[in-house]
Amino acid sequence: MRSKSQVRDDMRQYRITVFTVCLLLLALVAQASAVSVTISPEQIEEGDTITIGISGLQDGSIFALRMEAAIELDGASTFTYQSNQVSVPFGMESPRVLLLASPVTEAGLEASDGDTIKRMTQRTQTGEVRITQSLDAIPSGTIEVLKAFGKPVDGSDYVDMMLELSGTKKGPDAGSITFGLEGISDGSARIIVLVDGSEAMNQQITIGTPTVTPTPTTAPPTGGSSGSSGGTTTPVPVDQVSVSSLDGIVWLQTVASSVTWASPDDIRIIQSEPVNIPADWIALSGSYIISPTGISFQPPARLSFVMDGDAGTPFIAAYRDGGWTIVPSRVEGSSLVVEISGGGQYAMMSYHSDDPAPVVTEGPATPPVTSDAPLNEVPPTEAPAAEKSAGGLVAILTTGVAGLLLMGVRKRG
Repeated sequence: MRSKSQVRDDMRQYRITVFTVCLLLLALVAQASAVSVTISPEQIEEGDTITIGISGLQDGSIFALRMEAAIELDGASTFTYQSNQVSVPFGMESPRVLLLASPVTEAGLEASDGDTIKRMTQRTQTGEVRITQSLDAIPSGTIEVLKAFGKPVDGSDYVDMMLELSGTKKGPDAGSITFGLEGISDGSARIIVLVDGSEAMNQQITIGTPTVTPTPTTAPPTGGSSGSSGGTTTPVPVDQVSVSSLDGIVWLQTVASSVTWASPDDIRIIQSEPVNIPADWIALSGSYIISPTGISFQPPARLSFVMDGDAGTPFIAAYRDGGWTIVPSRVEGSSLVVEISGGGQYAMMSYHSDDPAPVVTEGPATPPVTSDAPLNEVPPTEAPAAEKSAGGLVAILTTGVAGLLLMGVRKRG
């Protein structure tokens, strides 16, 4: 039989253990909630500086930044927008940048550090340019000149542009991303910041007096089994809402009357990198966040993933409480479809297999048009006298993405 002193010792040890675990949990919660993001000012005029303040961003965090804007053409046959002195306080490992522009015949990014110019361009016959570019590790630094450019489809009044980057943060836990804009008089842009797949900030910036309404998104093809293929025309509800991810892989379809706790105009599908994937799973795509996270769909919305001939048997998983859970899905044509009742993070996965079975679909998949070609280096026509970038040329394309789309809508005077 145990003595009273032994029982007291055991109770004391138990209390210490419980107290230690509680402190550890509190520390983890504090760390997870310590990230703070501010964007200022909310309204600017041409030449003003935009500041994105970040604090509490731990090394190893997956940082993602997405910008959206509608660019007014006012009869112009080309569009070119420039940001200067873009400064980013931390580096990024395994970065990736995604660009979407429409309706255009070509679009791209250009940057200079004073001695050289780098350019990434893509042409299209579909009216839409999608560029996916993986980059080398990016150190912190200040970049001199950044441009977004392209040629709109003839007769277009404006161009919709979306730019998204993600990468693993390395460097100071706090600092500010700053940049100045030139040649912009009126417009607006939305900035979305994600940390480890969770939305840290979602804010619209007004530039001057915007007047442009963004182009409505066209619903995707649904494949042979959807009932809307072939020559038949299905009536479309007036309040139908269709939103796509930047890479065109994921689509959300619903009706405005089913959306609560957020405006249908605020719905976004934001690409991120999946974390904490089970050891016997493999990600067939990035993860996709339905934002705002508090949004609700009643009846449920249709969320579809375009399958691209992936090996194995794909399934859709949702990220909840720090782990992935398989959710019921079905195959419709070349897409894998799930019904969702709210925001959250989703990804298309499969199991690891030595001899995977092919995916059977009722129609060919339609992969997004991407460009992974290396950037072309061109001698500059004039060497600027300003200080060179501390981050190098590869950093130019990524650290300056905030400036490229915050130009919003430009009116020619």
